[in-house]
Amino acid sequence: MAERQHIAVVPHTHWDREWYEPYQVFRFKLVELLDRLLPLMEQDPSYKRFLLDGQMAVVDDYLEVRPENEDRLRALATSGRLTMGPWYILMDEFLVSAETIIRNLQLGIDTGARFGGVAEVGYLPDMFGHIAQMPQLLRAAGFADTVLWRGVPSAITKTGFTWVAPDGTDVRAEYLVTGYGNGASIPNDAASLVRRVADHAEEVSSFLLGDLLFMNGSDHLRPQPFLGAVLREANALQDDFHFEVTSLANHLARAPREGLETWHGELRSGFRSNILMGVLSNRVDVKQLAAIVERHLERRAEPFAALFGNPERYPESMLKLAWKEVIRNAAHDSICACSVADVINAVLHRFNEARAISEGLAERALTSFGTSLRDSGIYVVNPSART
Repeated sequence: MAERQHIAVVPHTHWDREWYEPYQVFRFKLVELLDRLLPLMEQDPSYKRFLLDGQMAVVDDYLEVRPENEDRLRALATSGRLTMGPWYILMDEFLVSAETIIRNLQLGIDTGARFGGVAEVGYLPDMFGHIAQMPQLLRAAGFADTVLWRGVPSAITKTGFTWVAPDGTDVRAEYLVTGYGNGASIPNDAASLVRRVADHAEEVSSFLLGDLLFMNGSDHLRPQPFLGAVLREANALQDDFHFEVTSLANHLARAPREGLETWHGELRSGFRSNILMGVLSNRVDVKQLAAIVERHLERRAEPFAALFGNPERYPESMLKLAWKEVIRNAAHDSICACSVADVINAVLHRFNEARAISEGLAERALTSFGTSLRDSGIYVVNPSART
């Protein structure tokens, strides 16, 4: 008898914090989703795992409304059943600064520490292309694997490849050929499920290396409570496929790593998936304000506070508030300004809040410096790295 093809089923939701509806409208739906997910996972051991879209913002947003459920989330996360992070938000990689990307990852990892740590995979499901340095950033944070979709060029012909940054750092990339929703909205019927998987396996057969990754979820979709039962029936029904609810990390632990195709540099091709090139130039006011605020934080507020402020009164909390607003705005549907007007207004408001904090901190640091000098008078501070 031929060996069954292994189908790695990863239940998940892809959660855009704000997009075609404002953040608070989407949060109602997020709360409803997690209110259903928690008892489902607690009461049904066959619903083994769930991926919270690789970002910790969904956890913070939920717990603002349901703080009493933090211990329940932590119990599922520490047991390995609920996967969180490693990012704080799923950002656009081209429209924010390198510092914002790094702070995003740091904030995600720090937030996830309250829940036993973050995912072991640098999940990049829906960014509109990927910067060349991403393998370097992931490796620096301890991640050897990534899972991604958009931007992969025609030269990559398999579901697994080695992605190399300009400095030579590499990660193993798992390519979601047809996207992160190839297993969304499965039927509650084992025979129908088997037919659908057979069709999909044939569709991606020329790409497939190892197991077939079947992502059971998509944009704002709720968990399907019958998942465990229908997979069990499907396994008993036929001998071609073996279905297993698993995680991205477990799937990648079984994935081949030798003799893979290699790609150097950024992933910016629209050959198999749209990368929404138009978002680079729409709503220039959003992009300009993003750059202004990032520079205020990176080149004025933080260095001035470190150089000229009182070390015992370093404004760490205020800086964290400003950075959190900037990081929230880094979300791909936020900074890309491909959302409804209410979302754009919220993005501009967050940037202005962060700008007010950074300008205030810089002014206070300079004032403190000026009053510390022996001689009174007018002084000029050069914040650049040149005369």
